[in-house]
Parts: sequence; C-alpha cells; structure tokens
Amino acid sequence: MNNNQENQRHGNEDEDDDENDTDYQYEIAAEDDDDEEEDEDEDEDENEDEEEDEDIEIEFEFDGDEDDDEDEDDDDTGNFNLANLFAGGGRPAQIRQRKSFAQHYALIAKSSREAEEFDERTRTPSPIPEPDREKGNELLNSGEFGRVDSAFVPSNMRNKSASRKLWMRQLKPRTIDPLSIGETILPDNPGKVIDAYNDSAYSGQYSVDGSLFASCDKDWQLRIYKTAGNRLIRENVIHGVPGQWTITDHNLSLDNNWIIYSSITPCVYLTRTAADAPDTQHQLDFSTGEDDYGLWSVRFSGDGREIVAGGKERIYVYDIESRSVLNTVMAHKNDVNSVCFAEPTSSQVVFSGSDDHLIKVWDRRSMGVGRNGTPSGILVGHSEGITYVTSKGDNRYLASNGKDQKMLLWDLRMMHSTRDYAKLPKYRDSGFDYRSHRYTGHKSFKVPGDCSVMAFQGHKVLKTLIRCHFSPVHSTGQRYLYTGSADGKVAIYRLDGTRVRTLDTSAAFQRYTKSPRLTPYVTRDVSWHPYHPTIMSSCMADRYFNHDVEGGIVRHTFTRADEELDLNAFGESDTEVPEPPRQRRRFIF
Repeated sequence: MNNNQENQRHGNEDEDDDENDTDYQYEIAAEDDDDEEEDEDEDEDENEDEEEDEDIEIEFEFDGDEDDDEDEDDDDTGNFNLANLFAGGGRPAQIRQRKSFAQHYALIAKSSREAEEFDERTRTPSPIPEPDREKGNELLNSGEFGRVDSAFVPSNMRNKSASRKLWMRQLKPRTIDPLSIGETILPDNPGKVIDAYNDSAYSGQYSVDGSLFASCDKDWQLRIYKTAGNRLIRENVIHGVPGQWTITDHNLSLDNNWIIYSSITPCVYLTRTAADAPDTQHQLDFSTGEDDYGLWSVRFSGDGREIVAGGKERIYVYDIESRSVLNTVMAHKNDVNSVCFAEPTSSQVVFSGSDDHLIKVWDRRSMGVGRNGTPSGILVGHSEGITYVTSKGDNRYLASNGKDQKMLLWDLRMMHSTRDYAKLPKYRDSGFDYRSHRYTGHKSFKVPGDCSVMAFQGHKVLKTLIRCHFSPVHSTGQRYLYTGSADGKVAIYRLDGTRVRTLDTSAAFQRYTKSPRLTPYVTRDVSWHPYHPTIMSSCMADRYFNHDVEGGIVRHTFTRADEELDLNAFGESDTEVPEPPRQRRRFIF
C-alpha cells in the first residue's frame, strides 16, 4: 500500500468518526443555515438591482467591426440595455461594477440632455414687449414732432385718403395742412435696385437739400449722384485712398462742395464732389502721438470748418484751416462707433456713442487736449454696444441704435450727470459678439438708471453697425424713426412705437438678378429724401451665402393705393437723364 492510499484510508476513518459525533453534526447544520441565508440575501440583492435597473437604458454608438459576428444580430444603431449587459452573468461584485458603470453613463446622458434643453431655451429669442403707447402719444401731441391732429386737421378729414386730401387742398387750401398729407405718404413699395456694386455698400446719405446722394463702399469708391425727382443720375466716382479693410464713414458738407471719408487709420481725406473739379485728395492727420488706431465716424460742422471724429476710446475735433487737432479727449472705455453734432448749424455740443453701452454729451468748453474730459451728461439705457447716434437737430432729442436690438429715443433733459452716474450699479458686459452670434438677451430688460424716452424693437442689429435716423422735418414733422436691419429689411416706426412700414431689400435684389431663390442681404444704412417720399437703402450681401451681387443701393418710393405697382418697370435703367416732358399743344382760336 502506498502513501496515498494510506492517507485516504485514514481520512475516511476520520470522517466516519466525525459523523458519529453529535456536536459536530449541530455545527454543520448551523453553517448550512448561514450559507442558505447568505445565498438568499444575495439573490434578493440581485433581484432588487435588476428591478432598479429596468428603467435605465444606455445607448452606445459605435461604428461596428466587420469581424464581429454578434454585430450582425444587433440593430444598426448599436443600442442595448442592462439586460444585455448582465446576460453574461458573473459574481455579485462584477454585477455591481457593471451597474455602477451603467448608472454613471446614464447620469452623463441625462446631464447632456438637460444642457441641450437649456441651450435651446437660451437660444430662443425672447418676445418683444409692447411699446409704451401712452408715452408715445404724449410726444406726438407735444408739438415738438410736427403738427397736432386736433389743432390742424378738421375732424371729418382725419381718416381720408391722401388723394382725397390733395383734392380738398385744391378746393379749400387753408383747411388742409401740408404736413397732414406728407405724414400719410410713406415709402411702401418693394423697392428697386438703382446701382449694383462689386462690393458691400457701407453707407449712403442724401444731402441736406436733397440735390445729391453720396455712398461709400468697401471697394474704396465714393459715388456721387444727382437727384431728379425720385431718380438718381450718377455724376462722379471718386477712387478713395486705400486704407485698412474699408471706408468706415463719409459725410457731405452743408454746401455740397466737399466730402470727407475715413478708414481704420488715423487719417481723414477731403476732396471735392463735382465731376469737373480737380481730383485732389487732402490728407488730414488726426494722430496725436498716442494710441490712434482708426476712425469709425466723421462729421462736418455746420460752417464746414471743423470735423468731429470718433476712434478708439477717443473723440477728436479737427480744424480744417489750420490742419490741426483742436480737441481730443479719452471719452469712452471702448471704440467710439458714432459721433454727431447736436445742431446742424452749430458745433458747440457733440454726441458720442460707444461699445461701452453709453452715450455721452460733450460741451466743447469741457474738452481739453490730451486729458480726460468731463462730459456734460451721460445717457444710460443700452445693455450692449451702440452702433449709431443721430440728432433730431433741435439740441434736445436724439436717437440711437444698439446691439441689444433696440432703437432708443432720448431727451437731453433726462440725462444723468457724472456724479449721479457714479452712484448707479454698473451693468456687466455680456461678451455678445454681434458679428456672428444671435442675440439671446431679454428684450424687456432695462438697465439700472435707464433714462430713455421710448424704445423701438423688431429690427435686427447684427453683423455690422446698423444705422438709424429721424424722418424728414419738412414732409413728416420728424414723427417717424427708421432704421436698417440685418435681415435686409427697412423698418419705419411711429413715435408711439408702432411699426408702420417694412420694406424688403432682399426681394429687390432677387428681382434685379432674376434669381429663382431669395438670398438674404443686410441693410446697413438708410436715407429719406428731405422732400419726397423716397428712401434709399445701402445694402451688403450676407457673407454666409453666395450672391450674384455683393452690394448696392435700393430705392423705395410711395405707391398710390389705387394704382398697381408695375414690376416690369424695375428693369429700366435709372442712371440716364430722363426725357423732358412733352409740351402740350396750344391752339389759338
């Protein structure tokens, strides 16, 4: 007998002896009961875990391997739940690890869905609040924006059409005020492309008397047009001195003999507008030896002897005769996008609007060379940068366009002093980039210390520095505000906040190019003829789309209600001299 057999025999004998021992049998029974209870507890835990995980479903996306045979039986999306995850069995510790893994990725999926829903809510534009019509009606009835209906128009003539009023003016000249007719004759037709450019049109404005129209473009050309009624006749093309990026602004002198233009350089160029004048461009250096980066806005004074300009955090006042900078001041904490004089015949008060959300009012006596001047007042109301500032011309009211998608009307009597502004809580910059982002701020939000009179909303101030203006004083009494828009529209608002007209320039370009699809354009600047119901809009192509025409100017005129618009007439040339009217034959009997 070998050692293995002997050890096996002794082991069997020991087992027989233990089975005969009663104490040993009780211990074995107790251990079996404990093992059964542990197995039952583990089974219950596994059942509870499976019940809890029935509602958790994890989706995995993968490309799938060609060598794996199991992928052929699964769906193409590669989705499976925890039942498939636990199908392989395993020890309880492995199952708990798999459960933890599944719960972790379920939490990640839930967080991503919540983040997407939050982003979607954030990206959804807020509704436009109702304008304060009561305040707007107070302005209309104040007498500062044209006539008052109850004082100038008979009650039985207020709701008559424009043709009826014209007829009644012939019969009873003293019963109809001319403004009552001009206020009802607004540009309303879809528009016609007057001139197409090879590049973007950045701005275009009528002269004060309406005899000229000047536009500046990204292709470094300034075009001067003569007006003949509603028509434009190109008179001169001025090739500007190339600077950086584009011509940022231009302005005609009050006598229409001179024009100035700027670029993203510290220099302004002065030249004549007449076609037969010498082609000489005078360089005016605005640099002061400090951080003079570029100029975004330039304006002539009423007498044509001075120029006000806005640049990087600074505003400048330049004397043309002495060729020197009279005043310069660190006016804002960001780029000054727009400057203008409060009155067309005076250069005493200057308005400036900047990307620091503020409009400041400056008295020339408080501006010094090379120092931080103190403004006469500060206008608070925009929550984003300001793109344009325009004056009503009465040294009291002004309007501004902002990147917060608002056009605001201001009264200088409500402006804050520098001391009062220092006590106001400051609004933090949101970091919104108007050039590429969509505005998601709340349109009903008001900045602390808002001192604006009226707010006009509905247009889009995106992609470029959109401009706004008051309507003409002679034909409408300046009771309308109108602006361009990033969606290619021209919006006309009455002072009570009502949007009375919407003109589409993209449709005009579609007719001009005879394209089957409507491509979007951006209306950057608009100009209303001082005497005729005609608006010229300077447009640029949306850079995110392909266009046949990169930019141009579009004319919108008034169409009588009883006369259908002849769309075939939009293809006619508008740059030729119109034929003289036919003379009526006279018969002498």
